[in-house]
Amino acid sequence: MGQASRLPGSGTWQQSGVRLFNVATTRVQHRLYVIVSRERVRTARPGPALGHLNTLLRDRQMRSVPATSLITPPEWEPANLGPEGTHLAEILARHVTITDIHDERSFYEQFAHLISQAQNSIWLWSAWVASRVRTLLPLLQAAVSRGVRVTVFVRDPSDTLQQKKHFADALAALRAVVPHVVEVNVTHEKVVVVDDHTVMMGSLNALSQQRSREVMITMHGHHWARKLLSHLHAEEFSKPPRCGACNGQQVDLRRTSSGSWYWRCYNRSCPEHGKGKYRAWTREVILRSPRY
Repeated sequence: MGQASRLPGSGTWQQSGVRLFNVATTRVQHRLYVIVSRERVRTARPGPALGHLNTLLRDRQMRSVPATSLITPPEWEPANLGPEGTHLAEILARHVTITDIHDERSFYEQFAHLISQAQNSIWLWSAWVASRVRTLLPLLQAAVSRGVRVTVFVRDPSDTLQQKKHFADALAALRAVVPHVVEVNVTHEKVVVVDDHTVMMGSLNALSQQRSREVMITMHGHHWARKLLSHLHAEEFSKPPRCGACNGQQVDLRRTSSGSWYWRCYNRSCPEHGKGKYRAWTREVILRSPRY
C-alpha cells in the first residue's frame, strides 16, 4: 500500500494497491484513519498514495497522532484526540504482552533488573519477609534514593511466621529501607508492579522464597497494570492511618466476612485495646470506584 501508484512503469501489485486504497477512502463517511510510518510519509515522492498524504500533512490538512500516545498513553485529554481517537486509544491501551515466564531460579535476576530500572513506582505484595530480602535491600535503597515510590504489603504480626525472630528481624531491615510497608491480615497475593506498566505475578513470595518450586509471569501493559492496581486498591491501602486512640502506627488492614475493609490497631497498650466490636480501635476504609 505504501508504494501504491499509477505512475508509468508501476507494476501490477502497485496498481492494485491504488485500487485498494481507493476502495477504502471512497467509502469514508466521516473520518479516515491511516496507520502508517510518519517517516515514510514525509519522505514519500509525489505520485504514490503516501505522496498525497505527505502533501496533506505538509499543508496541515491531515492530523498526525503518534502511535505511542494511543498504545501506551500515560494520561490523555479527550479534547486532544477527539471522541473517536480517545475511544481508539482506550481499546489499544488494553494490549498486554507476556514477555517471560520465570521459576524460582531465574526470577530474581529479572526482579533485580526491574528494581534497578524503575523510574516512578514499585508496588510489591509478598506475604512474608525472610532472609531473602537482604539481597534485595541495596537495590530497594537505591530505588528509594532516586525518588522511586516503593510500597510493600506484608502479613500482619498475628501471623505465626511473622512472629518468629528471623522473620521479624528481616521485616525490621525492610522497614529501615522502605518507607511504605503496610501490614495486611492474611494477605496472600504475590504481585510486583513497576512504573504502572510491568507486572510480575504468580506463586512466588519475592521477599521470602528459598527452596520451593515456583512460577512468575512477566507482563507489560499500562491498562492491565492500572487495572490490577485498582483491583488491589493499592492507593487506598498504601496509607495506613495513625490509631485514633493511641496515635500509634501499629495498625494493620483487615476485612470483614461481608467484604468491607477496615484499619485496626494491634497495640496492646492502646486505650481501646479489648473494647468495641473488633476489640480494638478501628476505622473503615472508604474505597473509590475502580478507574482503569
